[in-house]
Amino acid sequence: MEILKITDLEKIDALSLLLAIATDGGKIDLHPIHQKTIQAIGSYIFKVDKKIEELSNSFSIADNFSDENVQKELLHLAAPMVFLEDEGKEQRAQALKDLAQKWHFKDHLINQVFKGAEGHKLALLRCELRPSSVEQGYSPLYQTFYYLTSKLHLNKSHKALFDRYRSYSLLPEGTFGKTLYNYYVDNEFAIPGTPGAEFEDILIIHDIHHVLSGCDTSPLGEICVGAFDAGVSNVDYTAYISALTAQFQIGFTMSDPSINTWVKQFDADMLYRSFRRGIDTKVNYLVKKFDFSPYTSLPISEVRKQFNISEEGMMVTPPNENWAGSYGPPAKRKNPNIVKHGFLQSKF
Repeated sequence: MEILKITDLEKIDALSLLLAIATDGGKIDLHPIHQKTIQAIGSYIFKVDKKIEELSNSFSIADNFSDENVQKELLHLAAPMVFLEDEGKEQRAQALKDLAQKWHFKDHLINQVFKGAEGHKLALLRCELRPSSVEQGYSPLYQTFYYLTSKLHLNKSHKALFDRYRSYSLLPEGTFGKTLYNYYVDNEFAIPGTPGAEFEDILIIHDIHHVLSGCDTSPLGEICVGAFDAGVSNVDYTAYISALTAQFQIGFTMSDPSINTWVKQFDADMLYRSFRRGIDTKVNYLVKKFDFSPYTSLPISEVRKQFNISEEGMMVTPPNENWAGSYGPPAKRKNPNIVKHGFLQSKF
């Protein structure tokens, strides 16, 4: 996926509009996290180097953009910025909405972001459904059905699934399959097919995305794998990234109540580097029912090479791979930045 095919001058104008949203046209101070985000977008998405001081924060620059597709991309690129800082999020959301209205651009997602900033926790959920289906590989309805049939031991595929994943443990280190197996070990997840591992079974596709992108399961890793997949996919991930940002940066659960809610986990450089790595990937393996099995015995570096996935900027790199990240396995994480424990952690 490529975004915003615009001139270098228009890219600078686009960064100025992001600055205008971050500061509501200069009415609120620019927070360092917004400055870093704008600079990261400039570096990784637009590939232009421009100092913040050289940008305008005036919404009048919006008049330079008349193409509806460009307007949409700019609005969606700005949406996660609403949730980078709790203070002023309502004002930034209003600035985003005002920009859409200035362009006479009607966008359901922008309205949902606005409602989310006001505290309506389910506002982004409907917009999240499509990217969530891509992430998990199944529709929400099927995920629910699979979970219930697994819980009631009605799913006949468990043993074959378990045997397949167990066999990955016998593959040489460095292969895609063995790396995937190590991912479950590092995170102390049950391997798929294990009785009672309903959530692991549902998240198989998402876990594969973690391993291919090189993102661990830390809060930042979850945001980054979403950003990476946003670059790979043709599906709009704006709501998904916005919700994860809210859940892991300002302690506002709008995404997945099963996992912990955090504060101060956003890293603009890592996120937009991941997005760029996804954009540069040549194989859209997020399409439904993509068959990964022919690749499991290959070195994972070779698989990434075939898909044109850059290993530069990965969170997990050999030889000291740890797929749980510095916080340790998800179920055992204790950190002052956790403001609310998800219901999965309460099981342990």
